Amino acid sequence: MPVKSTGLAEFQAKLKKLASIEKNEAIAEKALRKGAEILRTEIERRAPRSTYKGKHLADHVIISNIVNGKIKVGFHKDFFYARFLEWGTSKMPAHPFIEPAFNAVKDKVIAAMVEVYREELKKL
Repeated sequence: MPVKSTGLAEFQAKLKKLASIEKNEAIAEKALRKGAEILRTEIERRAPRSTYKGKHLADHVIISNIVNGKIKVGFHKDFFYARFLEWGTSKMPAHPFIEPAFNAVKDKVIAAMVEVYREELKKL
């Protein structure tokens, strides 16, 4: 008795489209940006705020451009002191907020990135 499969040709066509380097890179960049936005929001939420009425650390979390398939979420160079808050110094204990933010949302970040891939595969 022969086996009949349906949808295999359509699936193979989608895989060929996805194999296109440009298309795959565009989807990867979209997924990276989506994940970075989630992390950025959580870091902003957890970043300490002073009573000072000037610029605050929490208002200057930035997302880098994508370079070699990597994206960075961090602070503007004027807010270099974020590392001292996170890791402490010889005269000040650490008050971590970046690593706890990452640990709190890492599953959401991955889920969001997977969802981007699913949505983009449906469009192919």
